[in-house]
Amino acid sequence: TDSSTKILSSLTGKKPNGVIIFCHGSGDTGVGVKSYVESVAPSHSLELLHQAGIELVYPSATIRPYRLAGGYPSSVWFDRIGGMEPTHPEDTESVLSSTTQLNTIIDALIKEQGLEPHKIAIGGFSMGGGIALQTVVRRTVPSLGAVFTLSSYLCNDSQVYKLLEQTNNNNEQQSCQTTDETTRTNNHNNNCLRGTPLFMAHGTADDFVSLEWGKGTFRRLEQLGVSKIQPFIGIPYAGHEMTSQELEQLFEFLVHELTNS
Repeated sequence: TDSSTKILSSLTGKKPNGVIIFCHGSGDTGVGVKSYVESVAPSHSLELLHQAGIELVYPSATIRPYRLAGGYPSSVWFDRIGGMEPTHPEDTESVLSSTTQLNTIIDALIKEQGLEPHKIAIGGFSMGGGIALQTVVRRTVPSLGAVFTLSSYLCNDSQVYKLLEQTNNNNEQQSCQTTDETTRTNNHNNNCLRGTPLFMAHGTADDFVSLEWGKGTFRRLEQLGVSKIQPFIGIPYAGHEMTSQELEQLFEFLVHELTNS
């Protein structure tokens, strides 16, 4: 796995104005999705990030047995039980392993790089977007700069929904920290995901992760009080992929959120 030390060492040197943690899809790696993003994103979008002093980092998931690959080891953020459909139960144990890894990176950016939480965004493609939601919902306020999902969804019984159901609209501010199962019940008014700007996009022709699964996740998050959720974006004719148009819209959103906060 990519430790926070390795991720921080990938930064260019001087303190960035913002950091985007970009999580890959199942079976991919940080190196793989970095190459994909850099080849597909419009050059002017990447230049926009550069001019704003915003850096991208690309962690890799732990290699773990993956049931949907016949139990063979795979680079996945979490395991799945039974199949892809959201009606299958969430494998929360494997989710927690990755949210700990990613929250450690966020904490290191805050404590070691001196970044304010609102200068940090996390998201990803497919499974990477799912693990980003899982990561942010396990933090207390203050909010992060942004969270984003591209072609992603959550299981219907996801802990994300359950943790949001425990919260209300009390916006009491307290220091940003990772919560464990015990303290979470005491801090249930202060969930980080509620007030973090959320960008969700999905290819309308996706035959691997159904557009309807993504829309269903969007609707439930909206109903549960994720207050800064942006309108759901369907990418016309796109399959299970990231497109140039989509990344252009994403990076425009991220630059706006990380520089205007």
